Amino acid sequence: MRILRVGETQAGRVIAATALFDRRPTIRATRAYLSDRRNVMFLAYQGERAVGFLRGTALNRLDSERPQMFLYEVGVAPRFRRRGIARALIEQLLALCRDQGFQEVFVLTSASNRPAVRLYRKTGARAEGTGGLLFVYDLLAARPAGPVRARRRGPRSRKSPALQSARG
Repeated sequence: MRILRVGETQAGRVIAATALFDRRPTIRATRAYLSDRRNVMFLAYQGERAVGFLRGTALNRLDSERPQMFLYEVGVAPRFRRRGIARALIEQLLALCRDQGFQEVFVLTSASNRPAVRLYRKTGARAEGTGGLLFVYDLLAARPAGPVRARRRGPRSRKSPALQSARG
């Protein structure tokens, strides 16, 4: 097995590995993703066939000049699971982040995803908190029927009370 960091001129490799993804990548979106230097993508190959991938995004922090990496997604073709491919992809990301001075790498999963929990523990991650939830705002979903109205208190004003006090 070999692991390749996919660069911005290699969007075709990602498109060729479409079977690995939950949603079909498009060439335009893939090129945009790969051209953003904050994003990292690795593909794992068995011979000439892509059998796994990992992608993440670097995030700046307010409490440190060292960035953190959000490991967004790791996946391996079903036929190639339990062969150390996901582990090797994560180890490649960790090495890259150490070399580039990142403070940490984090990943989200649910406690019920036992294979993912085992993988992250085996690769050195520790769980923080208990039973976290991931909330998603789907900005492309249909809007709720009817307007959402906020209650107003006090006299009508062009500025919100917070802006009035902040700006005088």
